[in-house]
Amino acid sequence: MKTRMLPVSLILLPGFLAFGLLGCAAPGPRYQTAYRYELPADAAGRACLEKIGQNQMQCQQHCSTEYQACLKIIEPQGQARYAEALKRYEIEMHRYNGELSRYQIYLSMSRGWSPWGGYYGYYHPWPEPYYPPPVPPAKPSLEQEMGRLRQEKCEVDCGCQASYDASFLSCGGKRIPEQKCIANCPQVK
Repeated sequence: MKTRMLPVSLILLPGFLAFGLLGCAAPGPRYQTAYRYELPADAAGRACLEKIGQNQMQCQQHCSTEYQACLKIIEPQGQARYAEALKRYEIEMHRYNGELSRYQIYLSMSRGWSPWGGYYGYYHPWPEPYYPPPVPPAKPSLEQEMGRLRQEKCEVDCGCQASYDASFLSCGGKRIPEQKCIANCPQVK
């Protein structure tokens, strides 16, 4: 007695269908924690808050000064990175142009015509090519390179908010966390 085996595609089909249906399901709601600050009730607490408010302002000014100084330092680095990115782009464009010409030859041959004119003889029955055209590389920009450097080197947390929060609590204030829905929020009836 011979046993008959199912084709692999029939065995894997239910798994692919289940995986595909999971992609159709809507993602759940996303929440973000925000904080509400309650001032202290007594006069001593309010006086304490005035002092930490001044300290907070000084911290933010210092942070801003440091950020501006960092921007001046990274400008030559950004120019150098941009020049390197342009060189890589030229190499990628050369490679892309080669792939594009091979793709165009493939297209003409797959339709039964030689790129040099006349019928080539190679033809396949499919109406479209069975490999996609090459994707051109993205041209770099100075702003992108400067943005990456800004993010890597300059956009650092100065610690002003954490210091303020600790001081606010020590003055008798309250910091109350609240969850807010920011995406895919449930409908309120």
